[in-house]
Amino acid sequence: MLFEDIVSLNSPHTKSMLKLLFEERGIRIKKQWGQNFLIDQNLLQFIAKTAELSRNDVVLEIGAGTGSLTRLIAEKAGHVFAVELDRKLFEILTETLKDFNNVTLINRDILKSKHHIQPEIVEAISDYVHTAASATGDLCIKVISNLPYYISTPVIIDLLQEVLPIKTMVLTLQRDTTNRMVAHPGTRNYGVLSIMTKLFADVKVLKKLPPDVFWPVPLVDSAIVKMTVNRHRYAGRIRDYLGFQDVIRSIYSSRRKTLSNSLLSLCASHGIKKNPARIGTRPNGEAGRAGGETRQDLVTILERVGIRPESRGEELEIEALIELSNEISDYVNSQKDFV
Repeated sequence: MLFEDIVSLNSPHTKSMLKLLFEERGIRIKKQWGQNFLIDQNLLQFIAKTAELSRNDVVLEIGAGTGSLTRLIAEKAGHVFAVELDRKLFEILTETLKDFNNVTLINRDILKSKHHIQPEIVEAISDYVHTAASATGDLCIKVISNLPYYISTPVIIDLLQEVLPIKTMVLTLQRDTTNRMVAHPGTRNYGVLSIMTKLFADVKVLKKLPPDVFWPVPLVDSAIVKMTVNRHRYAGRIRDYLGFQDVIRSIYSSRRKTLSNSLLSLCASHGIKKNPARIGTRPNGEAGRAGGETRQDLVTILERVGIRPESRGEELEIEALIELSNEISDYVNSQKDFV
């Protein structure tokens, strides 16, 4: 008897169906890749509906698995780029989507590195949008994903910073991740993900999910969030985005450090040492000093922007972080002239 006679990939991908399918194909669940399949059919429909898809939408799905959600997306969207790393799952995905001509399947890791999405994937989507838009008009890029939890934070941050003009993201995430995304200053969950999310998007938690809507059952609760991306909200206020990133990483890599100590470490990483002051002239003709009393310089900067030097990063609103990063970037760049 042929396998197709036992299980139809066109049927709902339920727990019993997937167990039988994986047994027949000799597929083992890879826990290290965060393989937990959403098997609640109502939730799959909810995700597709929440994305408000139309034929003008180009969708990136990350971790497409066996294609149960991909199929629902492809029925509504103009085109879908479905990314799946696991080779055996990719073979099933290919069979599931064989009747759809508006799906591009990609058997790759979504990440090139911790800080970069695979450039080939970005290029493929960009090329499609450029070509299709000339014939059909403006297209909208959306991201829909039951995102593998072990890569969720870098993927979210990288997508928010990516050149792709993403409008909306509908993501299924670990509750711990969603808690950090919506955390407020002064709380233990507030950190880099909270800041980067607020910098680029509005986030709404739509549903909290118990573990048993997945197979295998994870050890954590999950949630579905919708992110409305707005990259222009703070863009005009950050003078040096790379400098802003440096400041954020420095402050939140050691949360128990005071701001002055964290920024002192940042200056040291740029070669600005706590040596006796050396008087010099800056490119603009002003007198300045390299290195010198760096700690006192930093204290002066913190006080100038209204922040107590003994404060810690989790206390700062994003507006204060932007103002601080602008000042620190200017200071670091000026001191480099004498290093």
